[in-house]
Amino acid sequence: MRTSIVHDHLVRGVISEARSDYAYYIFMTLSGVLAAIALLTDSVPLLLGAMIVAPAYPLLAAVSFSIAGGYPRTAGRALLVLFGGLALAIAAAVVTTWLCNVADILPSASNLVSKPLLEERVRTGWYSIIAAVAAGAGGTVAVIKRKQDALIGVVAAIALIPAGAAGALAAYSGDFGRAIGGFVLLAVNILVIIALGLLVLVAIRPGRTDAAESKANGSEGEWKTWKEG
Repeated sequence: MRTSIVHDHLVRGVISEARSDYAYYIFMTLSGVLAAIALLTDSVPLLLGAMIVAPAYPLLAAVSFSIAGGYPRTAGRALLVLFGGLALAIAAAVVTTWLCNVADILPSASNLVSKPLLEERVRTGWYSIIAAVAAGAGGTVAVIKRKQDALIGVVAAIALIPAGAAGALAAYSGDFGRAIGGFVLLAVNILVIIALGLLVLVAIRPGRTDAAESKANGSEGEWKTWKEG
C-alpha cells in the first residue's frame, strides 16, 4: 500500500514543472557553456547566469515530493532526467573549453585550473553544505507556497552546474584531484537538497489547502507521463 505524507495534487503540481522536453536539454547545455566561460574568466555575473538558466531545481523538487508522495519510481525517473541534463551540461562545458583553447582564446590547459572562481567549486566545505541546506529547505517551502520570486534565489544558490563544470574542467586539465573535488561537491549538493526537501515535507506535512493551490497549476498529461502505472 502506498504511503504518502503529501497530497497527490501537490505532487502533480511539482511534477508538472519538472519538464523533460527539448527545452530542458537546451537550457542545460547553455548553462554548461555559460559556466565554462564564467569559470575561465572569473566572471561572477556569468556564473550567476549559468545557475539561473539551468532548470535543474524542479527535478530535485520532483524527487523529494515524489518520494514523500509514495511514488519512488517517479522519483527515479526524475533523477535520470536530472543526471542526463547534468551530463549534457558538463559535456558542453568541456567542449566550450576545448574550442576556446584551440582558438587560442584561453591559456593552455595546464593554466585552466588556476582560476580563483574555479578553485572555490572544487572543494566541499561546511559553507557549501549550509548553502545546500538553505536551498533545499527554502526551495521546498517556495514550491509549496508557489513563491516564484523566492525560487529564483534558490536556483541561484544550488550551484549544481558550476560544480560539475569545475570538476570537468579540472579533469580536462589533468588535475584529477580537483576534478574529484568538483564532482563530490556536485553530489553533496544534490543529496543535501533532496534530503532537506524531504525533511521539510515531513515536518510541515502540507495539507489540502496547499494541494489546492497547486492543483490549478498541475498538468494532468505531464503527471501521467511521469507517474508509474
